[in-house]
Amino acid sequence: MGNHLVLPNNTVWHGRGANLADQRGCNACTSQPPNVNEVKRRIDELVAWGANFIRLDLEAYASDDGYRHVNNYRSVLLDAAYGQQIRDLVQYIGTKPGVYVLVSAWIDPSIGTLGWPTLAPGTGTDATWTRLVELLHDQPHAMFGVINEPESNFNGAQDQDVWTRMNGVVKAIRDAEDLAGAPYHIVTVQGTGGWARRLGYYVTHPITERGGQNVAYEVHVYDPQSEFATLFEGPSQTLPVIIGEFGPGGGMTLDDCDALMTSAMTREIPHLAWTFHMRCPPNLLVDNSNGGCGVNMTLTPSTWGLRFKNRLATPW
Repeated sequence: MGNHLVLPNNTVWHGRGANLADQRGCNACTSQPPNVNEVKRRIDELVAWGANFIRLDLEAYASDDGYRHVNNYRSVLLDAAYGQQIRDLVQYIGTKPGVYVLVSAWIDPSIGTLGWPTLAPGTGTDATWTRLVELLHDQPHAMFGVINEPESNFNGAQDQDVWTRMNGVVKAIRDAEDLAGAPYHIVTVQGTGGWARRLGYYVTHPITERGGQNVAYEVHVYDPQSEFATLFEGPSQTLPVIIGEFGPGGGMTLDDCDALMTSAMTREIPHLAWTFHMRCPPNLLVDNSNGGCGVNMTLTPSTWGLRFKNRLATPW
């Protein structure tokens, strides 16, 4: 509604939490069979920290690359069991009162070399999302994140091309929802370049498919405070913005992370820290896995994790 995400009672939603790898585990777990219960254990812990928003990062590969388990790398278009596992995880998050999930096509064979979605019958990102909607259309707490990060395009020369691909995937999602007789879920389209940093084109060219209904705009921020006005504060004046990733790394310090959370809370922008993992930096967890997948490891907050956990304890 306007430039905010709102709850069914029309109050502005204060969503905050973190990114969470699916059972592929940021490629730490692909060499072994999928372990959905481990992901559920981490969901429990993240919610216990105070999160009411989780970005579930889906991860699929075109090949086993000689080491991935036969049942733990293919996309939902080729692996029916993986699709059902994702549905199970999304349903599990739905048992947590007031918690919402942004299901993100984080790594997928359909995503092009520049990080753009592709449009191709049966194999494109539009096809991936048609299948995901078939699996998740009846989950009202779920949102759909088209891809992870359009890369490069720092000068905006390719903004229109990226926009066209995003608009096309939104169409596929809406067509699938209409076919299922489902209400339109929130769909996030990612910044058009700079690894999802560029929202400016959407300010003047918002998504038009189905009138842009229930579309939000996702930005990733690993930058100092001096960049916040351009990256999300300015665009959020007119667009419903979600900060899909942020954390200490690149040009961003822990103090910058604190400043981002303060700014986002002041502007009522949902925000998601990167990442509830021990080896997918910047990590919210200490690596207690002995170099393994981390199943049943003690979930200890890192320095970044402790800073974030303490902020979650602050009322918003």
